Amino acid sequence: MRQLEHHTLEQSFTLLLQTCAQKPFLLFKEILGILAGKSHFLLFIILSLPFCQPLQIPGISTPFGIAIMFIGFATMLKKNIWLPKKILLKQISSPHVEKIVKSCLSLMKKIRVVLRLRMVWLCKNKVLQPINGLLFIILGFLLALPLPIPLTNLTSGWSIFLIALGLLEDDGIFVLGGYLIALLTFSFFVVIAFSVERII
Repeated sequence: MRQLEHHTLEQSFTLLLQTCAQKPFLLFKEILGILAGKSHFLLFIILSLPFCQPLQIPGISTPFGIAIMFIGFATMLKKNIWLPKKILLKQISSPHVEKIVKSCLSLMKKIRVVLRLRMVWLCKNKVLQPINGLLFIILGFLLALPLPIPLTNLTSGWSIFLIALGLLEDDGIFVLGGYLIALLTFSFFVVIAFSVERII
């Protein structure tokens, strides 16, 4: 997978929009190639942001969730990113990508106002790195599940987004917020599992 180097998330988004204007659809590996230059956390942010919106694009939760799982493995093991060919060759229409990117840019502008260096030790802790990787794997798995249940993708997406953004920007408060939402997400799925078991 070709990786390009960009300094900011906004610059990566701009290049992605320019690429969308040149072709009717993008392969998933093209999107990752544009966004993979900075770090794994940058990819977690872009892959989770579509699920932080109330209205979500159908059909992307499974490939995006699987991608998050594989990047989570790479994070946990401190390895380079590898994805199955089937996921890399997944076609996503340019209008859908443009819609996602523009929503992401709008959300990022609002969030950057409150981002700052806080509890940096939490973001730099090497002991937590494999734990964070495992957390991304589990949340990615929950995203990949084709469940027609409201809010499941929303909570998983926000948890991934907050943790990744906090680690990228060294804001421990965002990381803690992501942990809290992850705990609520797991509790929600436990309740769903017990409810289904009782029905069966």
